[in-house]
Amino acid sequence: MRLRLLRRWRDVPRRSDLRVFGGYCLCAAVYIAIGVAVTDFLLSFWVGVAYLLVAAWVVPTVVRRLG
Repeated sequence: MRLRLLRRWRDVPRRSDLRVFGGYCLCAAVYIAIGVAVTDFLLSFWVGVAYLLVAAWVVPTVVRRLG
């Protein structure tokens, strides 16, 4: 998905933009919930990077291909 700049201050994000933002918020909530249960998971930078890669890129790609 290509990011686009808002042309004017009155422009509002499209529904697809909000869906992507909601996906990132959901990934963050799950990451925090796992981090509360397993503190080492939350404190590792590389685990966080891998989680973001899997949760925000791989899973949506697989779901799109299956659907």
